[in-house]
Amino acid sequence: VVRENPPPGVTQDKIERALDTLGAPYPERIVRTFRNILSSSDDPARQARSILETIDTQGLQPYIPPQPLPEITPDDVHLVCWLALT
Repeated sequence: VVRENPPPGVTQDKIERALDTLGAPYPERIVRTFRNILSSSDDPARQARSILETIDTQGLQPYIPPQPLPEITPDDVHLVCWLALT
């Protein structure tokens, strides 16, 4: 909706940032907010404007994936299995 119906007066940078923000993995509470926006109106321009306002009011940021952990080597494994029977 935001990509195909950008509201007038919104810069391309803000649209691209909003698209990056919308691609983030959000909890159900945030996803439900966006679903409510999409179902509240049939006008795509109004939906896009509401989505951008929600991103601003919620303070949502583009998703930055965490750095992967280094690969585990055999030197990192100090205990494979430990079991005690009494």
